[in-house]
Amino acid sequence: YMNELDIKKKTALVLPYLQKAGLVALPPDCNTGPRLQQILTAAGDRIKVAGDILDFAHFFITDDQLPYDEKAFQQRLRKPGAAELLRRFRHQLANVEPFDAGTTEAALRSFLESEGIKIGEIIHALRVAVTGQSVGLGMFEALAILGKASTLARIDRALQSA
Repeated sequence: YMNELDIKKKTALVLPYLQKAGLVALPPDCNTGPRLQQILTAAGDRIKVAGDILDFAHFFITDDQLPYDEKAFQQRLRKPGAAELLRRFRHQLANVEPFDAGTTEAALRSFLESEGIKIGEIIHALRVAVTGQSVGLGMFEALAILGKASTLARIDRALQSA
C-alpha cells in the first residue's frame, strides 16, 4: 500500500508518528517536509507502514543527542586505526561542495585511493558516527539528508568518544 502512494501522501501519513514521538514540532517547521520526502524516497520500500518512519528517527534527533548502538560503536569506531581514518576523511568532507550523494561518494572514493584502503575500513565507522547505527539507508543518501553541518558535527562527537 505505501509503495503505491505518492510522496506527499506518504509524508502526510508518517508525520503524525514523528510528532507523537516528539521528533517533529506541531506544526512542523518549513524544513521538515523536504527532509521527510528525502528520507521517504531514500527508504523506498523499507517503509511498509507509516510507523516505520520511526526506524529513521536519527535524522530528526539533534546532533548532540544522537544515541549510539554501543556494540556497533565499539566494533566500528574503537577498532584500531578506525578513528584516525575517520578523522582524516572528515577533513576531506569539510571541503565537499555541493554536499550531495554524488559528491560525497566521489570524495570517499578519492580518499580510499589516496589512503590505499578498502571501503570496508571506513564506511562502517562513518555510518555509526553519523547515524548511531550499523545499518540504514545508503550512506551517501544519508549524508546528503543530514547535510554538511550535521554530518561534521556528528563525526566530531563520535571521534571525541572513540
